Amino acid sequence: GSGNVTFPDTSVGRTHDLFITARQTIVGFQIGPSSTPASGWVPSATVEFDFFGTRPADSLLPQERVFDQPRLRVAYFALTKGTWKFVAGQDKVIIAPLDPISLSHVAIPLGATAGNLWGWLPQVRVEKTQELSEKTTALFQVGVLRPEFGDPRLNDAVAAGLSLDNPTAGTRSSMPFYEARVAISHPMNGSTATIGVGGHYGREVAGLTHKPDSWASALDFRVPLLSRVILRGEGYAGTNLIPFQGGIDQGVAVVAGASPQTFLIRNIGDAGGWGELTFRATQDDKNHFYVGAGTDDPIHHDLLPGSTRVKNTFYWASYFRKLTNDVTMALEWSNWQFRTEAFTGNVPGPRSVGKSNVFNLSFAYSF
Repeated sequence: GSGNVTFPDTSVGRTHDLFITARQTIVGFQIGPSSTPASGWVPSATVEFDFFGTRPADSLLPQERVFDQPRLRVAYFALTKGTWKFVAGQDKVIIAPLDPISLSHVAIPLGATAGNLWGWLPQVRVEKTQELSEKTTALFQVGVLRPEFGDPRLNDAVAAGLSLDNPTAGTRSSMPFYEARVAISHPMNGSTATIGVGGHYGREVAGLTHKPDSWASALDFRVPLLSRVILRGEGYAGTNLIPFQGGIDQGVAVVAGASPQTFLIRNIGDAGGWGELTFRATQDDKNHFYVGAGTDDPIHHDLLPGSTRVKNTFYWASYFRKLTNDVTMALEWSNWQFRTEAFTGNVPGPRSVGKSNVFNLSFAYSF
């Protein structure tokens, strides 16, 4: 929007904010056997959480100070034997395994709703690593994931409560997300180049006759251009990608009707991606620079009233400095551009652009 804020004295104008937070702290642990079991199958487990959960507010804590609750990110176990791996639990989605490198965007990855598909979903998957030559390997991944959409246009938010789980438009489809990915890796410039191609398919239920599907094809890559310069990124195209905050967090466009016959629903097609150059500036590995850009560009003619986000674009640059082997300082700048479009009836109207510059100073202790 305009970026204007109405102040308590009724004046209206632009504003700036200063935040200091520790919510993007990640804590976790990994478990594994001290020796290989006789069966040859090696079990392991990973649990990871941050503090981006709900912030309690009641009569004793009306101002929501800083009492942030933990939030589960991943929790899975794996069985590995030779070139085979079986994984069950909550982990990253298969088709979009990369995120831009950032210490200021941890709880939600940098580039969410602006070209970076992401998600952590309960799943079962199988992986197979295959040697194609003496130096080249291929990774095959296939799995089924929990079907979740959470689309506000379909009142699909998960209800609060103490039940083990809640039905949604995704779970009512009775069909999991199907995802697969193939990645080729090869040594290059003192590191490893990896290029992956993935696919996704799912379905949600908006009524007895309205069952919009969701699909995506994605490309991810990590290519060492030089010994100290690496190009990373992802690109994708698909439709109804709100499970991964694609389409600028828009999955379907909806116009409510008085009956199922007059109810109008349209999948929002989408394409986008991001790219990042990483520079290792010094030989001692203590100074790193990052620069990149991303965009999310839904198909314009798929939009309807209530689905007015036309395009998100962002640029960023950051500098990481290792103060010690364990403590890192990072300074990051990012510029965000949000394009929206108004509607008169079902006819598109004028567009508007909102812009924001964000500066972050972060400190991290890794152990």
